[in-house]
Amino acid sequence: MRTKEYFIDEFLKFNDKENVDEYISRLEAYISENGDDMQLKLILYYYRGAKADDIENNYEKACEIATLVLESLKTVSWGWLEIQVLASAITRAPHYTLGWESMQKALDILDNEFFNHEHYEYTKLRFYFNFTLRLLRARYYDNADPADIQAKFDQCMQQAISFCEKKGYITHRTVLLVRQAVFYGDSDKILEYVDALEATKDKMWIRTTKDEVVEYFQRLGGKATTDLKNLIVGWQIYKRRKALGMSTSDLTDAIGATSPATINLYERGDRGVGPARLCKIAEVLGVDMSYFYGGSSTEPTNTTTDIATHKVAQLMLQMSEREKECLLENAMSLIKLNKKRDE
Repeated sequence: MRTKEYFIDEFLKFNDKENVDEYISRLEAYISENGDDMQLKLILYYYRGAKADDIENNYEKACEIATLVLESLKTVSWGWLEIQVLASAITRAPHYTLGWESMQKALDILDNEFFNHEHYEYTKLRFYFNFTLRLLRARYYDNADPADIQAKFDQCMQQAISFCEKKGYITHRTVLLVRQAVFYGDSDKILEYVDALEATKDKMWIRTTKDEVVEYFQRLGGKATTDLKNLIVGWQIYKRRKALGMSTSDLTDAIGATSPATINLYERGDRGVGPARLCKIAEVLGVDMSYFYGGSSTEPTNTTTDIATHKVAQLMLQMSEREKECLLENAMSLIKLNKKRDE
């Protein structure tokens, strides 16, 4: 017969994600048969909140459950179990300031009472790691001082990355770098770190981190796409167009598109921009192609070289192998000639 201790022990060592639903069903049945127990209810809230946020993609529901956790924690003494539940719940705290206050209290208890626990350091990482996501969400969910959000974000990021580097947690560190790039709008770094994350082959973190990026841009920019690269390219077009004071109609006319609706599709990331069209957009907006794919600068740059390179690439796609060889020979001869002339 399963006891309260069984559910607590399973929770504290639980790693088998495939059995979460079965565990929750057993826990619900136990609570129904034996009456409410605050610790067991906290565990139940923990899994329901994680499921709503990670699987059902219902952040609002997850926040409601996190509120139940935080309210329940006011009525009990905080031990190891309560701290582990809170480490997850702060990701979905109804307001980041409430999550921050709860986290500081938990960290004090960890330092004072659990310093020698085998999972002491990793639990501290969980708090800082999880709260970077809550602060990322604070930028579009909470009505708050951006400077305060940024200061707390930088503090959590510094602590979490330092720990990851100390322990060699490559995947966690890469996820943090993705969040940092998203927070500061560094689109080239977003793609770079997402690619690095994919190299880890960690399917769970690849999926959830991509979802975080998409959620951020959807909430902040009202976009609906789930294609990461299209979304970022579209966001870059939108930012640059707005910075120049151009309307969608202005950009439509300048690039020869059929209607402003086409620009809207590009900017929302609902439609990918073809290379030739993107090249024209870059020319009109006064940026080079790296602005959309890799350049961190948002300042206008000379696009002549980039456009020429793209045109050569387009021509080469239409050439036979023999024609490509001739083009290469002529190019090499031209380079040598220019070098001699410069000498």
